[in-house]
Amino acid sequence: MRIAVIGGGISGLTTAFQLQKRSGTEVHVFESGQRVGGNIQTESLAGCRVEWGPNGFLDNEPATLDLVRELGLEHRLVRAREEAASRFVWRAGKLRKLPHSPPAFLAGDCLPFGARLRVLRELFFVPSAPEGEESVFAFAARHFGNGAAEILVDAMVSGIYAGDPRRLSLAHAFPRLHELAKSHGSLLLASARNKSATRPTLCSFDEGMEVVTRALARELDVRTGVHLESIPEGYDHVVCTVPAPRAAPLLEGAPELQETLRGIPFAPLAVVALAFDQSLPVPHAFGFLAPRGQGLRILGTVYESSVFPNRAPEDQRLFRVMIGGRHDPEVVKLSDSEILEVVEQDLRTVWGTFPEPRLTHVMRHSLGIAQPELGHGERLAILEAASPPRLRLAGSSYRGVAFNACIREARSWAPPATGDSAARGNEA
Repeated sequence: MRIAVIGGGISGLTTAFQLQKRSGTEVHVFESGQRVGGNIQTESLAGCRVEWGPNGFLDNEPATLDLVRELGLEHRLVRAREEAASRFVWRAGKLRKLPHSPPAFLAGDCLPFGARLRVLRELFFVPSAPEGEESVFAFAARHFGNGAAEILVDAMVSGIYAGDPRRLSLAHAFPRLHELAKSHGSLLLASARNKSATRPTLCSFDEGMEVVTRALARELDVRTGVHLESIPEGYDHVVCTVPAPRAAPLLEGAPELQETLRGIPFAPLAVVALAFDQSLPVPHAFGFLAPRGQGLRILGTVYESSVFPNRAPEDQRLFRVMIGGRHDPEVVKLSDSEILEVVEQDLRTVWGTFPEPRLTHVMRHSLGIAQPELGHGERLAILEAASPPRLRLAGSSYRGVAFNACIREARSWAPPATGDSAARGNEA
């Protein structure tokens, strides 16, 4: 069996690695760029390790841990420092600590007192779910009130999707949360009943996230610099893992597929790395998120060198700031100096004065992060029904944007028996 995988990001590489283990299967990976990894890229700049994309993954996904073991990378895993576990949200002109327990939540100030009481009311009364699809914001407001939805949930959505919670589909953006609510009603009660569960830990690798994509590429036949104009012929199956808008041009002659692929929205994003002297008067923490409407343009900041060792020299501290997203898509069109001006102005609002950074580096993601917005289920159904038998659409555009989700999907798929699908391959 011959299989072509289009796209050399984590989805494409993991899919190819998984398929290659099958006896009698020949797999070729086609990547248009000169390097593999997609958004997973670790740059070495002025002694710092700077991530373009995700800075780590949670260790609660068996598929990811199995892949790490199969690649022999267990000894290169690095876990986030416990002392950097504190997370903050920017509200009413101040960083507010996110609590780790119900008593800490009630005593804290991440929300006004009335909004905190409204959250606890969820233990006793949850309004019935509406018929049809529900947005993340509507779900959060129904369970926890508008205050929590506008601050905590907006911040969470910014951190994961750089998205708009009023547009995102709960069932597709947070499927586990959706299922938990259906089976338990109250999310707080469900969490209390599951309090013995181990909290997942954020992990990365000693030389950054690119360790895993480089290891995968060494095991595969990867052909970089190949610009495909259509689905390649001569293969029993083709797995296309590039972002949906980039997959659309490959499907000339399939207008319904093309229109649906182009209709999947994305949130453009810029990531700005800054390094300062170790003496910067900012407490060590994981970082902070900034909900919309709280006076900042940035989405949040990760305190990279506080979270992981080996991210910056001993005498420096490294930060990554996210800006743009679904609410502010035009930011990626600004010049580097304009983006830096906005970022530094917002950081001064949060931190106060600080010295000139030793390092500044702007990274743009013109497509950014796929948005599973309302109607995403219908889009997936159209793609499933209209795709030719030998073609599979996979990757972060469809069934989950997270590193773990991409690996889980890639390792769960097995091609159907060739049979007549190969004979009908020209339908693609």
